[in-house]
Amino acid sequence: MSENKQLTRKDFLKGMGYTAASVVAVGSLGGLLTGCTSTAPAADVDTSQTPAYPWTYKKLDLAVVEAAAYKGYKEKGG
Repeated sequence: MSENKQLTRKDFLKGMGYTAASVVAVGSLGGLLTGCTSTAPAADVDTSQTPAYPWTYKKLDLAVVEAAAYKGYKEKGG
């Protein structure tokens, strides 16, 4: 015969704590395995075309934005 055992709040929170700790531990393993070092040189970025900050406000045409969003969703998926 099986016995119906109810889950207490304490047991639930303890289980969630173990789960969260496991997720953090497994997620941090990737950084440890790769060594976290980068030997790649910094990319040269051309900032001559960058607009000045703060950027000016530009009113958008909602129909054009809607069409672009729809087209982008259909092409790239979502």
